[in-house]
Amino acid sequence: MKIPFCKSTVGQEEIDAVSRVMASGWMAAGKETEAFEKEFAEYVGVKYAIYTNSGTSALKMAYKYFKEEEDCTHYSSPENTFCATYSAAEETGLTRDSAGDGIGTVKSVVHYGGVKETGPCDIEDSAHRIEPNDPLIGKIRTYSFYVTKNMTTGSGGMFVTNDKEIYEKARDYWKDGISSSTYERQLGRGYNYDVVAMAGGYDGNDIGAAIGRVQLQKLPSITTRRNAIVKRYNKEFKQDWSGNHLYPFFVQNEEEVHSLIEHLNGSGVATGYHYPSCGWLGVSLPIFPGMTDEEVQYTIDKTKEWLSKHQK
Repeated sequence: MKIPFCKSTVGQEEIDAVSRVMASGWMAAGKETEAFEKEFAEYVGVKYAIYTNSGTSALKMAYKYFKEEEDCTHYSSPENTFCATYSAAEETGLTRDSAGDGIGTVKSVVHYGGVKETGPCDIEDSAHRIEPNDPLIGKIRTYSFYVTKNMTTGSGGMFVTNDKEIYEKARDYWKDGISSSTYERQLGRGYNYDVVAMAGGYDGNDIGAAIGRVQLQKLPSITTRRNAIVKRYNKEFKQDWSGNHLYPFFVQNEEEVHSLIEHLNGSGVATGYHYPSCGWLGVSLPIFPGMTDEEVQYTIDKTKEWLSKHQK
């Protein structure tokens, strides 16, 4: 049996949506993007949303806002996270404040693996979590729609906020720093524009937005299936993991990490190993909505097979 680490839940509906956009003659950010932003904002329960070309771009917009509008010079974020959380801040010109308590420091939290962090923050990095009616704990939240995420647009991301001033500033960044987009001018919403910010290259497009709108409709069933797999894994492995984007099977040391990965890969079960530089001792097992009960059981059996030989 061959089981991939992840597999997107994409069907004919997404293909039809993309075909419709391509046949329209307009593929850059336009009405499809506007509709996706509105529908996504309603789903997660916020006032404003901006569709970006990646989760990293959404983070860059967030850091840029705090650097330029709130005079932040440093950033702090958890150790256990993807490198984009750091690189987006560094590229924006911020310097890391490991303590996270300095003046002029923008603080971000990471909803790792679907588990929501708590406590005060400025930015929520929610690349691994998309939940309905999810109250903001920061001023800005960012999402990722990369191909491995809970829902996907191929790549892409979303910047959300409840603050109108933050939204309007971020929208300027998104539009290459100009006062009106090509789509707005195409519709006759003015024929001229001014450069109002130094930024750009963050905008999504209608092809990805069309996929995203279909994916958003599927998201409740996607989440239900992911949660069911997590529940099954937890029961079999006697763990208490509550996220649904990744499922880490925790081991005792790095040697066991590599041993388990080799055992599972050799058995046809693809795995992931996240954040080794942070001391993360969890082998990520396959979890995706299209995973069958038979594939889940096979993964469990092969993991237990390794466990019986390596941990007493």
